[in-house]
Amino acid sequence: MGLLLVAAVVAAVTIPELRSELAGEGADGTLTVSSCETHTKTHYGTRRRTTELKFSCTGNWTAQHGETAYQDVVVNTSSRLESGAKIPVVHVDNTFEQPQDRDPGRDAGILALCLSLTAFGIYCLLTGFGARNGPGLTASWQRLPSPTVTGPLLGGIFALGILATLVCALVL
Repeated sequence: MGLLLVAAVVAAVTIPELRSELAGEGADGTLTVSSCETHTKTHYGTRRRTTELKFSCTGNWTAQHGETAYQDVVVNTSSRLESGAKIPVVHVDNTFEQPQDRDPGRDAGILALCLSLTAFGIYCLLTGFGARNGPGLTASWQRLPSPTVTGPLLGGIFALGILATLVCALVL
């Protein structure tokens, strides 16, 4: 039941964002950089420590058609920019981000993973697999109602979700 709940919540959060990205919603504009800051983020692994540089620039944003303007807008960038530089920035729902940071492929991959989680969650609910003192994989597969139909259907949906996730992550 937990897998179904997680899949539903993640999908409910991701769908509006994906819809917005695919529809091209947001106001295009230009950020005139006034200053940039560098931040470091340290990742601790099992054998080594890595440090990642992150950049954020502050400036004034003006809509492409000059309708709206905002001051002191902060945008994450891939590098440190000089004061006075102009970069394209999209304003969507009180956030400002660069056009290349809007990644519909990532959101589509998340939804495909939710599809796989849903199929596996239904399998677990139907068979009792994964429950405390529940049956193993082989025994639970034999407990499926109409196993010649339900098994390939759930397995196909699970595999399709995983394949779509890999395609979205590696290709898009």
